[in-house]
Amino acid sequence: MTVPSRFRPRRLLAATAALGLTAALAACAGETNSGGDDGVLTVTTGSTGNFVRNFNPFSPEPLQATNGYIYEPLFLFNGAQAGDVKPWLGEQYEWSGDGRTLTIDVKTNATWNDGEPFTVDDVVYTFDLMASVPALNTYGLPIETVEAEDEDTAVLTFSESALTQEFFILGKQKIVPEHVWSEIPDDQKATVLNENPVGTGAWTVDSVEGMTMTLTARDDYYVEGLPRFDAVRFRSFTGNNASNAAITAGEIDWAGTYIPEVETNYLDKDENFELVNIPIANAIFLPNAQEGPTADPEVRKAISAALDRDFMNESVYSGVNPDASPTGLILPNFESVLDPDLADAEFETGEDAVAEHLTAAGYTQDSDGNWSLDGERLSVELSLVSGWTDYVSLADMAKQQLAEYGIELEVDAISHAQWTDKRNKGEFEMVLDSAGYTPDPRAYYYQLLSSNLVKPIGTASNDGNYGRYENAAVDDALQAIGDTPDPDEQLEHYHTIQQEFVDDMPVIPLFAAQNMMEFNGNNVTGYPTADDLYASPAIWLDPDGGWVAARLEPVE
Repeated sequence: MTVPSRFRPRRLLAATAALGLTAALAACAGETNSGGDDGVLTVTTGSTGNFVRNFNPFSPEPLQATNGYIYEPLFLFNGAQAGDVKPWLGEQYEWSGDGRTLTIDVKTNATWNDGEPFTVDDVVYTFDLMASVPALNTYGLPIETVEAEDEDTAVLTFSESALTQEFFILGKQKIVPEHVWSEIPDDQKATVLNENPVGTGAWTVDSVEGMTMTLTARDDYYVEGLPRFDAVRFRSFTGNNASNAAITAGEIDWAGTYIPEVETNYLDKDENFELVNIPIANAIFLPNAQEGPTADPEVRKAISAALDRDFMNESVYSGVNPDASPTGLILPNFESVLDPDLADAEFETGEDAVAEHLTAAGYTQDSDGNWSLDGERLSVELSLVSGWTDYVSLADMAKQQLAEYGIELEVDAISHAQWTDKRNKGEFEMVLDSAGYTPDPRAYYYQLLSSNLVKPIGTASNDGNYGRYENAAVDDALQAIGDTPDPDEQLEHYHTIQQEFVDDMPVIPLFAAQNMMEFNGNNVTGYPTADDLYASPAIWLDPDGGWVAARLEPVE
């Protein structure tokens, strides 16, 4: 991927259909209930339980509306189209040749929702805060200095090349108002709930009650004509079954949940229901790379070899999800950096492969076919969210498949809050998760594998590398990628990472993660499609969801 010497706004190019699948609308329509009130966009991400009024952008788990809806980054890095970057609070940016100095021009017409002007000083304050308070530097950015060059230009310097972290600096980090956050003690900034957030975004908080959260559109938003709805109503549910009932009844305008047999259970119910499915991640088993049986790469590879991915995909998703690459890359979005030697790589499968890896790890097999080490049977706990019914099905199938090869898999289905806490603290043996949602292969591998993000087990992280994987060769390759803006020079280092990934299997890819986004065309239009992929259509994606919400239009 090229890094522009100077980024300037450019027209969005139409996406190619190869980026994903868009389901055709069914010919047969049935009666459904009308959507929400006029002027209200009703949305859901499914089963997340009761909303906790937390709008802290530095928190590991703020409410979804925090990111992109209320607080905004400097640029939108389109989560579904690598290389598509649009101005947000920033106008343009430029890197020095060594990747250690970043110059950013910012907007001068934005305001905070309390009426105060947004200025370059807020940008300087935000990044200076991260440099001075390590707990707030959630992406491990090597910030050295931050200063305002003039009234609309900020200059950041780094102790080493930060090109690899460009997406996190410019596209993920939300800018906070100095006049508000300077009043909060530094030791409370990471934990304060920030219940009444002051942001530059298109929405303000109206109410948070139980499983409903409502945002109100700003009438003074700095982008003329946006947002187009008067309000956004977020609804949460206890599980996929409850959310799917609301979606298929036409009560939800924009959703992002798995619906089994989606043609029959959704598309056939109304000719104006539409499904947009753009893969931007892989479904994965994420092993703990520091402790427990999965700390041994041979065990990880044995688990992988015991899986029948095609059967799982066909049984749960009717086979619509594309295959995953053993390199972990999201394809075809990151195909430009794929190692040609691994382009046709396939996952090892079968009894011989399982036996080879477990024997190499020192395990022995008894007469019943079960594998043990030092008298202890090989058993791995897989944690997942109980309300995610598709993942529950995958876990049950994996349990049966591993049992056929003498590996015990204990399924730990827990609440979303419990699962998030376990994953973020590294207090698990293996979790069923997804990896991706980044528009840049540098950012993708960094977030997934960089040891810069490793925190001690028991210390929560919202940065990535939850499995606490550490590999000096991968770190060196990531740094080498960051040391040059030349994509041709970067390639050999991407290939190194992929070779290490295949050899070590720090993550066990399953297949492309389902990314079904349901839109009720009776009530809403203007959403991203494969032909107009101006941002990722994933409602839960930070910060694309906020960008899209402001641009959706009510059907007249």
